[in-house]
Amino acid sequence: MQAIKLIGKNIGVIMLSILVLIIGAIAESVVQECFSSQYLRLVIPAFVRIAVTIALACFVSSKILKMSVEELGLKLKKLDIKLLLISIALPIIVLAFYAYVLPSKAYFAKPGSFWISLIRGVFSFGITAGICEELVFRGMIFRYMQRTLGLKAAVILPSLLFACAHIMNMESFNLTDLVLLILAGSSVAVMFTLFALKSDSIYPGAFAHAAWNTLIIGGIFGIGDTVNGMGNDSYIIIPIQSANKLLTGGNFGVEAALPAIIGYIAVTLMIGFLVKKEGKKF
Repeated sequence: MQAIKLIGKNIGVIMLSILVLIIGAIAESVVQECFSSQYLRLVIPAFVRIAVTIALACFVSSKILKMSVEELGLKLKKLDIKLLLISIALPIIVLAFYAYVLPSKAYFAKPGSFWISLIRGVFSFGITAGICEELVFRGMIFRYMQRTLGLKAAVILPSLLFACAHIMNMESFNLTDLVLLILAGSSVAVMFTLFALKSDSIYPGAFAHAAWNTLIIGGIFGIGDTVNGMGNDSYIIIPIQSANKLLTGGNFGVEAALPAIIGYIAVTLMIGFLVKKEGKKF
C-alpha cells in the first residue's frame, strides 16, 4: 500500500511539473501576440516564459514538494570551466562531423536571415528551452524522485519521460524512428542529469542544453532534411548524403542519429569520471 501511494505521489509530481512547463509555454505564446516586431516577438516572450516557469516551479516546490530553491538547483554555484567547455565542444564536434567527415557541402538556404535565425536560436530554442526544461526535468522531477525513489530510479524514469515527451515532435514515425528517439532522448537526459549531479545546480545543464539547441536545432545550422522532427528551415543547411537512419536520425533528425548518441554517452562518461574523481556522494 505504501509503495502504491509513493508511486501515485510521483505520478502527481510529474503531471504537476509538466503543467508548469505548459503554462510557461502558453504565457510565451500570449505575450508574442502583443508585439509586431519579429525580434521583440522572440526576445520578450522568451524572458516571460522563463520568469513564469521559474515562479511557478518555486511556488510548487516550496508549497507542495517541500523543496528549497537550493534543492531545486536554482542557487548559483561556482562556475565549472570543465563543464562549460564540454557543453560547447559537443555540438561543435557533431557539426564538424557532418560538415567535414561525411561527404557533404553546406550551403546558405536563407540568405539575409542570419540575425533573425541567430535570435530565434539563442532565445526561443536555446536559453528558454535550456532553463525551463532543465528546471522541470532535472530540478522538480529528478530531485523529488531522488528523495522518494532513490538515485537510480530518479536518473532512469525522468530520462525515459524526457525522451517520450519528444515523440509528439515527429509528424510520422516507424519503429526504427521510435527506437532511435527513445535511445537518444534517454541518453541525452542522463547526460543532463550528470551535469546536475556534478554541479548541484540546473545551470550547467541548462547551458549545455541551450548550447546544443542553439547550434544544432536553433535555425542557424541545420543538419539533414529534418530538424527536431520538423522540416529543416535553417539559415545554413548541412545535407546528409545518406539515407541510413543511423546517420540521419530518421524522422526526428540528427539529434537521434548515432553520432549524436555517441556524443551524449561520451559526455556522460566524462562527467561520471569527474564525479568519481571528486569522490562525490549522493
